[in-house]
Amino acid sequence: MNGREKKRHDRLVGEIEDALQLGRYIGYGEMYGFVNSLEKMAEQIASMKDDNAGLQPVRLYEVFLAGCHEKIEECDESGGNLGMFFQDLFCNWIKSRQSVGLPAEETVAQILKWMENDDYGLCFRIEMDIAKVINRDGYDLLIDHFLALIENALTDPTNKKNQAPFDYPNEIRLPAMSLKDLYEARKDVRGYAALCQRLGSSPRDCERLAEMEIAKKHWSHALTWAEKGVALEPLRDWRNESSRSIALLKPKILGKLGRKEDALKTAWTDFEKSPCDFAYDELMQYVPRGKKSEWHERAIEVASKVNIGTFMDLCVKTREWERIAARVSAAKHAVLEAVSHYSLEPATKGLVKRDPLAAAKLYRALGLRILNSGKSKYYHNALRHLESARNLFSKADRNSRWQAVVKTIRAEHSRKYGFMPDFERLVSGKQKKPQSFAVKARKRWKDQSS
Repeated sequence: MNGREKKRHDRLVGEIEDALQLGRYIGYGEMYGFVNSLEKMAEQIASMKDDNAGLQPVRLYEVFLAGCHEKIEECDESGGNLGMFFQDLFCNWIKSRQSVGLPAEETVAQILKWMENDDYGLCFRIEMDIAKVINRDGYDLLIDHFLALIENALTDPTNKKNQAPFDYPNEIRLPAMSLKDLYEARKDVRGYAALCQRLGSSPRDCERLAEMEIAKKHWSHALTWAEKGVALEPLRDWRNESSRSIALLKPKILGKLGRKEDALKTAWTDFEKSPCDFAYDELMQYVPRGKKSEWHERAIEVASKVNIGTFMDLCVKTREWERIAARVSAAKHAVLEAVSHYSLEPATKGLVKRDPLAAAKLYRALGLRILNSGKSKYYHNALRHLESARNLFSKADRNSRWQAVVKTIRAEHSRKYGFMPDFERLVSGKQKKPQSFAVKARKRWKDQSS
């Protein structure tokens, strides 16, 4: 490095130090702007690659990466911002080393040391990103390293083969995870399949292999892995190695193979097992033209036997308002109050003009579920829902039903002092006079300063 290059290098090292603001804590609200300034600094280093810069970018990346490691304890990293930046920077460092012809053996050795000494999780699951930028020599060295770790561990007679991935000790499980990420990133089906043959397969493994084969349009091979995953799923509790979507891959693959009847049959079987709005969308992809109505009726019939929340979701999607209204009218209040507001609210809005009484019953449920949970910060929402229920009962000339709601709330929630005064005003029809800004400000000052 000549004098001019050294001067430039030293200047940029100083700018990296300034950007990292070492010694100053960066709070959560500042992290986006902080990392954005680091990205601009990284762009300066990246722009040097076409500037006959030699090893300068490599050395600057090394300084920057080490600086991020120094900074990590001075940040609120709950959002993962610095970690994501670090991994991008790390990959740029690899590319920079390769661009100047530095040996792959040295690059891989340093990668592995970083991963080994990763006290803060900065390199967590970085293998997929590395696999996308490292050259073939480096990739092969990484594969050989992790395979050797597994083979050495398997010589221990206490380590049985063909267990579930999470049942292996860390000396096998962790390098296997790294290998799977590397294989998946490179769509290396052969390597991934060989590892599964050595250690055993999970539904999640089968899903990843099927998706890799799909990406290559190897439909028959993809079907083999999908079928294997579907067969494995019910055999045990796979925990994080389970796959909920493996069953959905099978009809897609069958369709691509021209086996449309088999695809429809498989999609219908999956829908019967879990009749939800998502499975309905999958099913209808494979229904022939002219038979949509017939299959829709079959699907609704099956869905009518599941819990009311799931049934609502499907009926809202398919605009089956009369069926929702009938189910709501027949349901007990306690059943409706147990349904998530994510299901109740869309159904309620759809029924307001079509069946006001059913909508009023759902508004009642929305209000009561908040009161039952005792979450005072949502009492204003409960009042809004109950006011809507009152208005719809009145519009339908069913005031007796509103009085029954009032009686229930007074009997079961009379000690909710943060709610009952406003509720009684709602019952009496008296409107609470809104406070002026000055009154609100004085009250807030008193609350804050007392």
